[in-house]
Amino acid sequence: PKWLRHPHLLKPPPPSEPPPPPLEAPPPPPTEVPPPPPTEAPKRVGECSFWGDPHIVTFDGARPSFYSEGEYYIAKSKDIDIQGRFMGTNYTEGLAATNKIAVGGAFLKYHVVTVGCLEDGDIMIDGAPVLTTFPFSLDLADVSATIRYDSEGTLVDAANQAWERRIVHLDLPLGVSMTIMRWSNYVDFRLVMPQQPDQDGACGNFNDAADDDTTAAIMSRLGFRVPDNQMLFTKHAQIHLSSTESKLLQMCDPERYSEAVEACRKEITELLGDTAMQSCVLNNCFGSNEHVLKMAKGLGI
Repeated sequence: PKWLRHPHLLKPPPPSEPPPPPLEAPPPPPTEVPPPPPTEAPKRVGECSFWGDPHIVTFDGARPSFYSEGEYYIAKSKDIDIQGRFMGTNYTEGLAATNKIAVGGAFLKYHVVTVGCLEDGDIMIDGAPVLTTFPFSLDLADVSATIRYDSEGTLVDAANQAWERRIVHLDLPLGVSMTIMRWSNYVDFRLVMPQQPDQDGACGNFNDAADDDTTAAIMSRLGFRVPDNQMLFTKHAQIHLSSTESKLLQMCDPERYSEAVEACRKEITELLGDTAMQSCVLNNCFGSNEHVLKMAKGLGI
């Protein structure tokens, strides 16, 4: 055959194609790293102080005054409830000073701690006397709180340096602490706490603005006094109007007096009576003047 005579015509068989590569599983999709959770900005911690008849510096630095007797919210939020009872004294011509403090709410598992002036008697927890000796301390294990009673601490009112000290220290949950100085017929105190959602009270609403912490503004938001169904005290104290307070009412600017009556009429029912109405008007008329006692004594009333 021709191809034998011409071996160059002999063609080698075509090379075999390599086998296809084995099938491999598709690579997994790239893993997405979730963004870190947003971090909460630390809550601002503030201080509110009460002293005397009563002079007040709110968390935001305002200086409201509450001169009439009764029970008021000091600081109130969803979890924290601190109330004060203001009562007149002979020295203050019947103008109110802080007589007693009650601390309760969810953050204390609804226990109630009450601390009054020395004339008021014992320090109480849920109506039972505690800290009956001096000095003394007590741990409330179920709420991680400590109460100490001693003579240590910086006074709110330096004018009391000469007097014997009886000071209650409340170290409470949520970073709340109170230092309460017990004097014969009134108390001074310092409250330190972080900002709380929707808080309000005589210590202000802690919103970094002092202009809405006036006495009239606070009362318009919270009412004239603590209502019966929210009282931490066992009952409302009977309120009085001293002769000095009656004379002060007569000095109230007529336009302001009319505005005060209108504001108080929304809060004061006939059941509370005329004394409650006049007490409410007194706060509205003079709550922006923290030196009413000095003014009254200067005028001889």
